This record gives sequence, structure tokens and C-alpha cells, in this order.
Amino acid sequence: MGEFVGIDPGRADQLIQQMEAGKRVLASTRPGLEAAIDEAREAWTGQQGVIVMHRSWAFFDESQRDLKWRIDTIRRMVPSGAQGLVTAFFTFATESEAAQQGKTDAATVAEVLKRHNVENTVESWRKVADALAATGEKVDDPAYAAALLESLGPDRFRATFMHWMKDKGPAAMQKGVPPGTLAQVQGSLGQLARAYSSAEGVGRLGEEWREKLVETTELSVLTSLLTLAKQSETFLNQVATRLLSRPLTVESSAGQNWNLNALVDAYDANPQALQRLLAESKLVPGWLLHPGRFRTTGIAGFEEKLAGVLDKALKPGAGVADLRDQAWLNLVNSLGAEDTPWIGGQWGTFKDSPVSRSLAENVTPYLDQLARGQAKLSSPDLVTLYPTSPWDKVDPDVASRFMGALMQDKAAASALMRASQNYMLGLDIGRFRPFGDEGMQAEYTSRSALAGGVANLMLSGSTHAEWSDDEYADWLADTMALPIDWLSNKYWPINDPTTATARDKGLDDAKDIFKDIITGYFDEKTPENARNVADRLVEQQAQWVMSSLEQHGQKPLTIYQQDEVRMAFRGRLYNALIDALEKRGG
Repeated sequence: MGEFVGIDPGRADQLIQQMEAGKRVLASTRPGLEAAIDEAREAWTGQQGVIVMHRSWAFFDESQRDLKWRIDTIRRMVPSGAQGLVTAFFTFATESEAAQQGKTDAATVAEVLKRHNVENTVESWRKVADALAATGEKVDDPAYAAALLESLGPDRFRATFMHWMKDKGPAAMQKGVPPGTLAQVQGSLGQLARAYSSAEGVGRLGEEWREKLVETTELSVLTSLLTLAKQSETFLNQVATRLLSRPLTVESSAGQNWNLNALVDAYDANPQALQRLLAESKLVPGWLLHPGRFRTTGIAGFEEKLAGVLDKALKPGAGVADLRDQAWLNLVNSLGAEDTPWIGGQWGTFKDSPVSRSLAENVTPYLDQLARGQAKLSSPDLVTLYPTSPWDKVDPDVASRFMGALMQDKAAASALMRASQNYMLGLDIGRFRPFGDEGMQAEYTSRSALAGGVANLMLSGSTHAEWSDDEYADWLADTMALPIDWLSNKYWPINDPTTATARDKGLDDAKDIFKDIITGYFDEKTPENARNVADRLVEQQAQWVMSSLEQHGQKPLTIYQQDEVRMAFRGRLYNALIDALEKRGG
């Protein structure tokens, strides 16, 4: 047991910054002061010249390095997220002592590995494993870990893993090693993985250990590092980018994809790293969520695991708000791309997909921006309703296809419908009468445009859903009732239970009428084309509102107001409704 150390990392970081500021002041002062002393010569009245200043700079520099080493080490030894004073027993008294021991141990490992290269026996490998195991808790010291790895070198580091892995067969080399198998070498190769995490995580390794190692090392080795020790966010995302950019023909080939499993397990432990990766790369979301990748791993429960990790990274409030928003933007653009494999591709529908449901449940905060994009199409003059940056760059067709991709799963579609209904309730349109003063009418028009926008989004997205005619008729009827829901909330008081029950029954009756009209068109029981059917549906919406006003003692609308209500329905939903009907066909 070594030295007992107690540090408040937050305050120590602040002290390091203060010393750095002092070094900058001393460094900027020294040239001028030295020149002045040299010029004054015997006339200089200072007692010690610049020697003290040189010593002060050196003291700050040495103290910084020592304190940084102690902070890095103790952060490896205590639980992540610990606040205030933290304590631990250090193996080494100084950074230089740790580095020297790392070099010594590396020489031992190199020697037994050299013998194994010649003998290649079970006994010679056992000596390699024993030498690695002997590093023990020392690998948690970043100075020791860096010296150990630098002395071994990247080639010998890779070779150590490869000596063990090559005996696991071609499948392991191509698609990774199961976590149970890797557990067998946790005490040996796991030490190298821990050492890499210690040194790389605090920036103590050079270029050949960072960028080049990721670029040139077999993926099965890299994913083993992820399984054997928690690696830095930077390293994790570098491995992910390389792995996910591989051709699908490799990823979807026969055999269990333990590489991808290791990656998702690593993100389960560090979901913020996944959030950052999805936000910083426009390509990765499409790579990760391509059905040819995540639906063909051959690993039981993998989709559920991926859905859970996506939930951790993307749910409201997760991680950093700006990164989360950008991650969602990239997801929408990827899954909603014109050639998206989520819709009508060779991989089939996404029914019973937990991934679809996870995305549908968590996209709720962005319905407003997507609805604004749809509202802009029908109300281009209402510039105050336009989506804000960066959502103003999302093509409405892309947003529709994104919704359609998720709607392949009926449970996901239901979640989106619930979210749309909640969004409309949140608009609280009932506070604004459509035919009041100018300010009141402006609020009503703006909010109704957004309500129409989200209904349009649901309609246009549903054209891509691969459902039965009956399921689709139900969906369209519910969507057509969305604008009625908030109008009925305005004109029918719900504090009276009898009135509320009558209102709900009336709304159900309206949905039944909508469904009958739609089903008749699908079943070719009517000669009408899609435009005629859309006209009838819009007229039914308007008539329902106006008859409801009359039945419940509200002030009736004038013929001009009736026409405005009718045209409002038509303007918000008509084109999307016709498109939905025509794509399904009658």
C-alpha cells in the first residue's frame, strides 16, 4: 500500500489554471526584465536578479505536472462523478517513479512475448498472461500506463491480442469475440485494455497510439478493448465510425455480430458519447440504424438493447440540449432520406420493432418544429410560424418519410398519434375565438395553422405505412378528427359531465362517418375519386362543428363564418389527404 492522497479535483483544476496564468505572466515579463538588467549592469539595484523568477516559473511548472498526475490518477481510482474531496492510496509516490516502473514491467512483458513468438505453446502464453496480470492496480496510474504502452509500442500491443484471438477462428477475427469469452482474459489482456484507457483518456499517448491505432488495428481487437475496459468518449466514437462505415455485406453475413454488440454495450455505459456521435456525424445515424445492420446481428435481444441505448441518448433532458437537438436533426434527415431503407426496402416492414417505438416515444419535443415545416407549406405568409434554425433546413418531404419510417410499427404510430393529440391540446386553441378582434383572430389562426401542420405531418407520414386497409382507414379517421378535437374543446364546455359525454360520443360518431367514407373508397364501393372523397371528408368536418354549436346552445356561425371554417379545414389538410387517399388507392 502506497501513499494516502486526498484531493478536491475541482479546486485542484482551478489551482492548475491559476499557476498557468502565473507562468504566462512570468514568461512575458522575463525578456524585458533580463534586457533591463543587462543594460543597467552595475547600476541594477535588484538583489537577486532574475534567478528567483526562473525558479518561480520552474516551481509552478513542476507543481502543475505533479498535481495533474495526482488528479488524473485519483479520478481513475474513485467512482466517476464523485464530488468534493476524494481519497485513495497511491501505488507510487511520484510520477517519475510510476513511469520508471511502467518501463520495467514493459520489458518483462516484451521478453515473455518474444519467447512465445518462438515457442507458441500453452506454457509460453501462460507466462505472457502472468506478466500482464502482474501489472495489477498499477495500470490505473496514467503515468505508469503510458510508460508501459510506449515501451511496448503499438505493434507489440496489437500482436499480444492477436496471439490470443487467432485461435478463436475466422469468425472472431471478422465479427468479434463474445463477452463471455473475453471475460476469460480480463485479468491478462484486460490489463492492457485498462492501461490504454488510463493513458489515452488523459491524453498521454502520442499520435501513433490514437488515430493510427484505430485506423490500422483489427476491429475485433478494438471492440475487445471496449468490452474489457471503459474507454474514452473519443476512442469509442472513433471505433464506432470505423465499424459502422463497413459495407453491409460484411456486417449482415452469417455469424453473430459481436463487434456491434460490444459497441452498443459500450454506449449503454456512456450514452452521452452516442449522443455526441449522432450529433457530429450526418452519416452515422443512417449507418447505425440501417436495418441491414441492426436487424441481422444474430444476437438475441439485440434490438431491445439498441432501443434502450437510443432512449438513454435521445430522451427529453438527456445529455446536452444542443447536441441532443442536432442528433435528432441528423436522425430525421437519415431515416427520412429519399432512398431510406426503412420504407419499402428489401428488409421488410418494421412491425414489432422496439427501435421504432423508442424513437417515436422520444421525438415528441420536435413535433413542434416538424409541424411548423408543414404549416409553412399551407400558410407561407405566416412567417412567425416558420421552423427555427436548424430545423428550417429540414425538407417537409423528409420529415414525412421519417414519420412514415417509424409508422411501420403500429405501436410507434399510436405513440406518434398520442403525441400529436397532446401537442394540439398544448396549443390551447380554445382560448381564442376564430371571429373575435384582430389580436384574438391572429392567435387563433396561428395556432390552428400549427394544429393543421401536425395533422398534415401525420397524414403525409402515414402514406408510407404498410398497414391493412382497415388499419389505415382507422388512422385517417383519427387524423381527420384531430382538428375537431380542439374545436370541440372550445365550443363544448367539459365541466358538465353530461355535456362532456355527449361531446365525446359526437366525436366518436364523426370518426365513424369518416371511416365509412374512407373504407367505401378503398373497397371501391363508390365511383368517387380521391378528390371527391377529400371534399366529402372536409365537408363532414365543417358540418360536425357547426351542428355541434347549434345542438349545445352556442351562438350559431354566419354563412360567412361557416365558409371560413370550411376553408380552414380544406387549406390545412386537403392536399395531404388527397395524397394519402391516392397512394392507397380505391
